Amino acid sequence: MPAPLMDCLGLSYKGKFHVLSDQVGLSETNITQVFNPSINTWCTMEDIWPFSRAMQFAVQVMCDGRVYTVVDWGESLIKTRDSEGGEWYTVGSVPSVILTNHTRALEAFSYGFASLRDELYILGGKVLKWEEAGAGRFDIVRLDLVRVCNPVARPLKWKETRPMCGPACGSILGCASLEEESCSQSR
Repeated sequence: MPAPLMDCLGLSYKGKFHVLSDQVGLSETNITQVFNPSINTWCTMEDIWPFSRAMQFAVQVMCDGRVYTVVDWGESLIKTRDSEGGEWYTVGSVPSVILTNHTRALEAFSYGFASLRDELYILGGKVLKWEEAGAGRFDIVRLDLVRVCNPVARPLKWKETRPMCGPACGSILGCASLEEESCSQSR
């Protein structure tokens, strides 16, 4: 890598590995360092990813090369990038959480975001639950939920799938998926 980076973001996109700077707003131009494994070289290019690395977010690339991100600025929106025009647009939002014995839907935070084949996954996370009885305080509830949707079907239709195993629940620091077979290969 030409210049080492800390607290950066990496993603695989169109056969290359992009390492995005975390210096959003601190320098006049933000750079992306790109590794091309077919020729084993790095290059530096202007940042083409118009989202802030200063916010809490995750990025996933689907089989068809479409990039999805969760933008969590008070509402958890799922956005995708138009590969032709480079513009980002909203495809839906992360669903609220309904807890048993609680009167309203709650907004999750600190969840994981991953893609596998043609689906997006939201894993774990936490919610703040208002305890109306007694002193009236918030409890932090750790979630073991796994929710999945197909981002091409609009509006997004989320469904719950098998929960996270064992004691695994709560905050997710990072998610990734790996498949042995390329999405473009067919059998």
